[in-house]
Amino acid sequence: MAEVIWRPVSVDVGWGTLRGKICTVGGGDTPTLRVVGVHGWLDNANSFDTLVPLLPAGVEVLALDLPGHGLSDHLPLGAHYNILVQAFNLRTALQKLGWSKAVVIGHSMGAAVAVLLTALFPEHVLALVQLDFIQRNREASRVTLWRSDAATLRRSEKPKNPPQPLTEREALDRLVAARRNQNLDHDNIDAADAKVLLPRAAARHGDGYLWRHDPRVRATFNSLFGGRAWLEVASAVRCPLLVVVATKGMCVLPKSEYKAVLDAYRKNTARFDYRAVEGGHHVHLSHPERVAPEVNTFLRAVATEGHEQPSARL
Repeated sequence: MAEVIWRPVSVDVGWGTLRGKICTVGGGDTPTLRVVGVHGWLDNANSFDTLVPLLPAGVEVLALDLPGHGLSDHLPLGAHYNILVQAFNLRTALQKLGWSKAVVIGHSMGAAVAVLLTALFPEHVLALVQLDFIQRNREASRVTLWRSDAATLRRSEKPKNPPQPLTEREALDRLVAARRNQNLDHDNIDAADAKVLLPRAAARHGDGYLWRHDPRVRATFNSLFGGRAWLEVASAVRCPLLVVVATKGMCVLPKSEYKAVLDAYRKNTARFDYRAVEGGHHVHLSHPERVAPEVNTFLRAVATEGHEQPSARL
């Protein structure tokens, strides 16, 4: 396991500040490859803490808390969260930090954000890694989903009593419970994994903890897309792509549910790798030694082969 020393980073994106951290695996001043980590829904930049030390030496890693998550600012009142908003803010942050070309590794919601970023702004993305996310090929009613989102937003915007601080044990238990895979009836993370997320997920308040995330992020993050709309997004991805799925994660429906999107990747990307690893949805956090070999093989291939990026096609 390589040495990793994280340095805090913050970037003004216009309406507020995104905060995260940066490191070079194994130290050194001359990065061999730049990697951007994009965390999942209600997670934060710490979700890559266990994976990063297992990446190849010399890789420079940037992990940001997305708007409304971790230490980053919440969107202004009246603004709402979805993956398009997150992708635009991520692009702004990368531009301002001078990260014009990088491999983007996204987990869950972060993978959806990364796919959209890649489709819209391919000049920023050298290659893409999706960790346990494949959008299903389903024609769900957009209006039905938007109504659900609107109900969630209305609930989150209603005045509430001041939140009561949680003990550390209560906070850890809730982090574990919130990430439980109900379909497969098992925990995705344990208390040790939750401790990795906790420092950015909650703020100390006296002897207890209060959640940092914006309640409005609980609206369904990808309801703007689905079916044909997402297939067009997937078809616009041209760079090398690695999809890693967990055997007990979120991509366990019949293969026919994902076929159209995976076929679009196979047809259009410069390189397409698909790998399955044993574990739950957060396997990159709970068992990074299972994910790192697949990611490292892909990163080394990308660094060796090099790929030119085409213009956006959306």
